[in-house]
Amino acid sequence: MFSRSRNKGIRAVQPKMMVLAQQTSMVVTRHASRLTPSAGFTLVEMIGVLAILAILASFITPNVVNQLRSARRDAEDQQLANIAQGIELFLRQNRSFPGTLSALSPDFVATSVGQLTNNPNEFLRYYFVQPNISGYTNPVGLDPGNLADSRFLLITNLEEDAAPTITTDTEFESWWNVDETGTPNLKIHRGHVGNLFHLLSLSADGAGGSYSVDGTSTNSSGGTLAPHIRYHVAGTPIALDEANTFGTAETQFTMVTEAGYQFDPDCPNGSQWRVISSGCYAP
Repeated sequence: MFSRSRNKGIRAVQPKMMVLAQQTSMVVTRHASRLTPSAGFTLVEMIGVLAILAILASFITPNVVNQLRSARRDAEDQQLANIAQGIELFLRQNRSFPGTLSALSPDFVATSVGQLTNNPNEFLRYYFVQPNISGYTNPVGLDPGNLADSRFLLITNLEEDAAPTITTDTEFESWWNVDETGTPNLKIHRGHVGNLFHLLSLSADGAGGSYSVDGTSTNSSGGTLAPHIRYHVAGTPIALDEANTFGTAETQFTMVTEAGYQFDPDCPNGSQWRVISSGCYAP
């Protein structure tokens, strides 16, 4: 009897506990649904995000692209300046203009030939010495009237082949005066090297004498030397000999500034080459 009534009592309590558990579960579920965030974006939200990103990109992308292009242009300006310095260094050391840009690599511009002759977009860089002096040789020197023409051009275009044609002074002058501000991808470096030259004046006040300029001699052969009034690159070696055929020089110097000498056979031996506008002096 006891166990049966006990079982009945237990069975009577269980339905109430189940109802209470269900109610409690429903309350917890309601609270959980309020606290748990959404598992993902809705289509409308995604479209909104994409629209915002598109608007931001429309502002940011052009600025980034323009900044990158501007940086490449600035880098090309700097590289052309480096090449120009290499040309001047070549001229100082060899006392002649380089025949091509390739001659600068690697001793005068520390880069490979390909990186020297082509810009980063693989378009050619062009190099021109003013045609009027393109055949310059230091032993002959530069005529005083052409000193202003001691110029060179470096030309390239970052978006296409610049393809300049320069064979005359007029064409050179035209490119020299180009205003490239309207075409920012066109890059022109203008180099003037007149400051690297010094004037040498050699003349004769009578027959005889000989001289050497940068290793090339000129002899009077007993006649009167023609005047030599020319510009030469700084560092040019000069040697003056009193003999009619150049052999052993009595006077030697390296050009670091203007210099002028005159051969005077009436002066004592050893001092027949005298400084212009000065008299004979004792050797």
